[in-house]
Amino acid sequence: MEYLNSKEWETDAESGIRTAKGIITDTAFDDDEQDGLLELEDDSWWFSYRAEVIIKQMDRFFDEDLLTLDIGGGNGYTSGKAQHHGYRMGIIEPSPEACRNALKRGISEVNCGTVTDSSILDESVDQMLLLDVLEHINDDEAFVELLYRKLTSGGKLLVTVPAFRCLWSSEDDSAGHFRRYRIRELNRLLKKCGFRICYRSYFMGFLFLPILFVRVFLEKIGVIKRQEQRSEAERKKIAKSQFRKRGGIVSAVLRVIEGIEKRLMRKHDRVPFGSSIIIVAKKPFI
Repeated sequence: MEYLNSKEWETDAESGIRTAKGIITDTAFDDDEQDGLLELEDDSWWFSYRAEVIIKQMDRFFDEDLLTLDIGGGNGYTSGKAQHHGYRMGIIEPSPEACRNALKRGISEVNCGTVTDSSILDESVDQMLLLDVLEHINDDEAFVELLYRKLTSGGKLLVTVPAFRCLWSSEDDSAGHFRRYRIRELNRLLKKCGFRICYRSYFMGFLFLPILFVRVFLEKIGVIKRQEQRSEAERKKIAKSQFRKRGGIVSAVLRVIEGIEKRLMRKHDRVPFGSSIIIVAKKPFI
């Protein structure tokens, strides 16, 4: 593709997946976990709502006709939703199993690898998504600088990350997170790397207190087990309980609260707090 360094990639004739030569497939999730996520995503109100929020901001700042590259796009849930919405989507993801799952979801451009200095051409990508990836990277500043180099002048970057250190629990440890962010910290990081901020907000404010009470407080006092102390069956049961789509009164209440957040963001206002952050940044024209 026009953004790939052809010397660094090879195409599998059977699947059509492009794979980086000498790829390191050590990711935060193994194959079984990727397949578990695939099953969870399709029945998850959390992934569904996050995708809605992201696509609304894409509609404000991104161009459907330009390629949007989802960095660390996993199984392609959000990219699949955006592609169905009309966006031209591509994924770069180091997990071969996740790439196969993304291909099954119909993503047109699936690349199994990582963004490195040589794998992606400088100033070749118009639009990028970085969705709950940055918290997994030790040197986040160096990585953001790398993405800045890969974007064209005027290119856009949409980032989501988990928010607030006070919400840290063993689930963050288990997921391989290095940090949770405050909005001013992420804003400062992006500006330091050369970006201009187009929009920023917290979201999923309705999850702040439940996470603080259930994941943090109850875990600290020993009422619930830490993530590493749970059996595989317990982890799957809790994940399904937390993320599955709800019915009845719970679903109705969630729709009302989600609607308030979406209206605030649609009016370009900011949600004052939440368990996640969304930022859209632009590389200035040079």
